[in-house]
Amino acid sequence: MIRLGISGTDTGVGKTVVSCALAARARQLAQRVAVMKPVESGVDANDAQSDSARLRRASASTDDIALIRPYLFAEPLAPMVAAARENATIDARRLDDAVNTLVLDRDILLVEGAGGLLVPYASSLTFVDLCRRWHCDLIVVAANRLGVLNHTCLTLQAAAAAGVRVRAVVLVSIEADEHTVSQATNFETLQTLIGEIALFRFPWVPHIDSHDALALEAARAGMDSLLLP
Repeated sequence: MIRLGISGTDTGVGKTVVSCALAARARQLAQRVAVMKPVESGVDANDAQSDSARLRRASASTDDIALIRPYLFAEPLAPMVAAARENATIDARRLDDAVNTLVLDRDILLVEGAGGLLVPYASSLTFVDLCRRWHCDLIVVAANRLGVLNHTCLTLQAAAAAGVRVRAVVLVSIEADEHTVSQATNFETLQTLIGEIALFRFPWVPHIDSHDALALEAARAGMDSLLLP
């Protein structure tokens, strides 16, 4: 089974776009897809634009949203902080139970993290810990903007230190009109910096809920290699 954790170099870098693109493309490739957002904060249970709701639609999943998103908190904060402010704690065993149910009779598991790789879920639990716990390879999503070189290299170092394999880095265009020198040179510079790790470029897609468009761009970028055995 292919197990992929999708993390970002920061918040707001395009994790959900890439996660939905992978889910939609995997479905086109006739793969049985499970999606998960272990903790989501800053939305309410009925928000159709939440990350977990978008993942569910992109994968055409019929799984209960409570399995896809075991924890939900109102304030847009790091999971551990959002939980504490609601007098709650995040139990890794509850997350394990959800994963173990989701992966039954599936070909691919896609797990989208919150924020970056080391954002705390509990005092001794981060997304990289969950990837290691669930045997997920890592997809690092990075926004094509100034600062991405440092943030990407730091994320790759953190993954290596934790013993988690990085399958790919995806550089995402977060605006339609890229005009800075940084945006023009980041892709080639990252190719030099990250060595043998696969690097993909994902373009600006104006409508995140256009699953066919997302899947098409994933295919054009060559990302099928992440979804097939």
